[in-house]
Amino acid sequence: MTRVQVDFRKSEELSKALLKTSKKVEADLNEYLHTTGAKTVVESIIGFMPRSNRQKKHAKDSNPLKFDKFNLGFEVYAKGGAPNKKGSFGYLVFPDQGIGPHNKVAQEFFRRGLESKENKLFDDLIKIIYESF
Repeated sequence: MTRVQVDFRKSEELSKALLKTSKKVEADLNEYLHTTGAKTVVESIIGFMPRSNRQKKHAKDSNPLKFDKFNLGFEVYAKGGAPNKKGSFGYLVFPDQGIGPHNKVAQEFFRRGLESKENKLFDDLIKIIYESF
């Protein structure tokens, strides 16, 4: 599985701002992250996915990603697991990481998708925190 995390320096800025707030802001941040934030990142990752020339249903045209919610965060991953299962998009790890016999160059669409929306996520989170003052 591909694991990409946000820039740690920005999370330090968030933690300093959180120390100045009440507990209520945590619920607001979770609501944002679990709705708007996660969907924004998923759409961005899908936007960076390559499209095969083969005449078949492709992940980019489907709903290939899922996300799990946890306190003050979320994790995005490909649906399914084994490529032989109908509706499974577990194969996305191969072009993303550049592994396997046909994908020698890592395309890193998970990383690129997150990085393209990282600043927006942090800006929105900081805005929510400062609105709570």
